[in-house]
Amino acid sequence: MGKQVAPADRAAYGAWLRQQLDQAQIFYARLANATACSEGLITRILNGERTPNPLVQVTALLMLWAAGTFAHPEEALTGMRHLGYSLDELLLLVQQQQPLPHHYWDAAQHAATLSELHPQFLAWLKQAAAHFIHPEAQGVQLPGWYVERPVELAAARAELLATTDSAPTVILWGPGGSGKSLLAQALLLDAEVQQRYWNGVLWARLGPQGDPGTCLQTWCRWLNLKVDSANPTALRQQLREALTAPGRRYLIVVDDVWDYAALEPLWLPDANLGWLFTTRDRTLATYFPASTVQKVAAMRPAEARALLERLVGAEQLQQEPPAAGDALLAEVEYLPLAVRLLGCLIRLRGWTAVLRDVSSERTRIVTLALGPSPTTETSVRLALQVSYAALPPDLQQRFVRLGVFGYGHTFSGLVLAALWEAEAPDADWQERAALAEQALGWLYDVGLLELVSTESAFVVYRLHTLVHDYARLLLREQRAFEAAQRSYVDAYLALTQKPDLPTAILEEQWPNLQLAFTYALELSDYAAGLRLLERLGSFMLARAESELLEAWLGALEPQLAQQRWAAVEAQYRSPDL
Repeated sequence: MGKQVAPADRAAYGAWLRQQLDQAQIFYARLANATACSEGLITRILNGERTPNPLVQVTALLMLWAAGTFAHPEEALTGMRHLGYSLDELLLLVQQQQPLPHHYWDAAQHAATLSELHPQFLAWLKQAAAHFIHPEAQGVQLPGWYVERPVELAAARAELLATTDSAPTVILWGPGGSGKSLLAQALLLDAEVQQRYWNGVLWARLGPQGDPGTCLQTWCRWLNLKVDSANPTALRQQLREALTAPGRRYLIVVDDVWDYAALEPLWLPDANLGWLFTTRDRTLATYFPASTVQKVAAMRPAEARALLERLVGAEQLQQEPPAAGDALLAEVEYLPLAVRLLGCLIRLRGWTAVLRDVSSERTRIVTLALGPSPTTETSVRLALQVSYAALPPDLQQRFVRLGVFGYGHTFSGLVLAALWEAEAPDADWQERAALAEQALGWLYDVGLLELVSTESAFVVYRLHTLVHDYARLLLREQRAFEAAQRSYVDAYLALTQKPDLPTAILEEQWPNLQLAFTYALELSDYAAGLRLLERLGSFMLARAESELLEAWLGALEPQLAQQRWAAVEAQYRSPDL
């Protein structure tokens, strides 16, 4: 986790330690004796006049733990945070600092010394650290151009940190492109929020076609639970038991909720579970009467200006015409996604070209022709139209074909080397993948892609929902959706035929592989469906997705039966006929 807490506050630590010692009925003289300190020094530590050395810190924790003061590690960590420790740093401190030898914890009842109890205490802390699920490990990260929105952040943080009988449910509501998802990620990385939810966070993104079953299975894997997709009830039950065990406290975040029907299978109400949803639908709150709804709309002008300046960069900023930036921000109504798109374009093309395109009548006509929508979404479409029109023709077509992916699905050069027509058709696969990676980098530079991960061999991206809508709309307008579906199925067939394909790749591409099978059935390409099933069957069984495997077999059963009958006919048909 790293150090994410405030500087040391010895007065707060002293008050906390005094309260804990009093409740445990541990005399201050005993702590002084165990640490070879004078009682006067211990008193000054308790009064906040002195900062305790590592020996006093560890010995005090060990004595309190042995007395049964701490029900769970968060109670021990609460006091140590006053000295600036995170859980990882507390573990390191306890590992490095041994208590003094030959000091018995309680000679009347226990023969063990504090030194002998020390390994048990360390194991107790390690168990807590092992259960912490880091947001960063689930792809939660703030981009380099991130601009904090302090009012919205403070309001949502206050709700998540509220001390009540039950953990809160917070709903971030606003139009598409308003920055709800980014605000949710900022909250997850907030030090105070991480301190409150000491076991970490479980993150899921639903979208308009989200699969709650897949989200449940992913959460189970993060918690190292057995995944049995054939029994959703048992899956939910074991997940609930793991999340609500004594001393546990998690924050569950479901991003981009479109309707309650998709959310309901994920909802596990419990007094110790905090919930955070992002949605465009305010009526979602009617299903959670105790929830708090916070509106996330356009940025404040100063925030939008800061975002534009961060995206444009110092060199381009110096070339800004008088008041042009402010006029441009007002044109797109300070909506974060629209500001980001135009800021990326200005950095690459300069102010003059972007201002001309935004103000052109043709751009406005094309934007309005995309269909009726709220004003804020029209602002995003205006920015999208400008970004799209600025692309070379080959990149325009590559961008449009990304609309064949599912909502929220990720992609990289690994698959797009086959999905896109390569500029060098005779080149080998690695060369085509490099060309695809380069094209993705260009689309990212103009703001049309969101970066998901750089951890694997290929950089992973996805489309924002509104950008996805725009790409798919263009794909259908060009009457190229069915052709894109066929290319998509072929691309994933090619991927699955690669020898020694790592399981990690299949896991990463699993939503896309399922969509490839769906497209194969929609296109009546049963041969492709059978080849996907043949390649993925063992992987699905390993994931315990027997229910999905049965559904796939059921979908292909008529074709399988027809093939078997044709084989029988061919075997027994008379040569004379």
